[in-house]
Amino acid sequence: MQNTPIITVTCLRDLPLLDLQAQSINLYLDINCPVYIVVNEDDTSQWFKEFDSKYRHYYDKHKLVIFTKKDFNNNWKDWVPSQTNPWAVGWETQQVLKLAVSTKIQAKQFMILDTQNVLIRPWSPTQYGYINNKIPARQGTFVMPENIWQQYSKSLGLFTEPSKKYLMSVCTPLFLSKHLCDSLIENRGGVEQFAHWFKHASSVKSEFILYNIWAEKQDGFWNHHYFVPEIEDWANPYLRDCYSEEEFLAFYNFLGMHKLHFWASINHRAWGNMSNSQYSRLCKKFQDYGLRPNFDDYRSSYIDLKF
Repeated sequence: MQNTPIITVTCLRDLPLLDLQAQSINLYLDINCPVYIVVNEDDTSQWFKEFDSKYRHYYDKHKLVIFTKKDFNNNWKDWVPSQTNPWAVGWETQQVLKLAVSTKIQAKQFMILDTQNVLIRPWSPTQYGYINNKIPARQGTFVMPENIWQQYSKSLGLFTEPSKKYLMSVCTPLFLSKHLCDSLIENRGGVEQFAHWFKHASSVKSEFILYNIWAEKQDGFWNHHYFVPEIEDWANPYLRDCYSEEEFLAFYNFLGMHKLHFWASINHRAWGNMSNSQYSRLCKKFQDYGLRPNFDDYRSSYIDLKF
């Protein structure tokens, strides 16, 4: 899987997360691995001002390509900002971009990241090879509302239930097939038409459930991916929320314990709502990996939205 790019879709709010991810890329990512960033903002001026002055230097050892929403020929007219949840629009458009970015790359596969993903050990996509021309996948279970699968399936003309045993994880980092993403977008008539369809195809969105369903429709998921053994899962642990010491310790005590876990993930919510003591302990733990989280300003203005 030589020259498989890693691709992060990010935004202005998540620059502290990108800072930590960029530090980890500088320290641990194979220098032959191209890096793509997609900026999920309508006005990118402030993002580039911050990125150029504070974070770009972390990518000096890698080939870096940056796209913005406007590079995808979409006016995003279907997305109207919410009065109750200012993150809702960005959360949906970033899902479109994670799939649409396939139209901008040449590699047969790519690894998609969220800004919350961070490397803690030296890593390269070449550690995971093709098996019978298939790319690796992390195995997961179906934890989303059932109607997501049903609505996407109905719209695509595929009438099948989600597998209880063979389902790709929907947590990043994930390898995706360019062919599958391109063919899905082409099936809808191009990126702009795909974005419009994605907005209205389901009441709740999940780009990776959609990808799973499309793979099933294109001769079956197994013809495109193979599952890595659980012990070789590259992407653990994950701290999604941090409302208790129990949640925090489940992540903190597991971080770095398994040598084949190269990536860890901490959601922006967890960085915002963990206690000062937890934040201090976690910063010290990341320093053991040469990484310095910088979330003081983010935490001081964080609002824990309930919606």
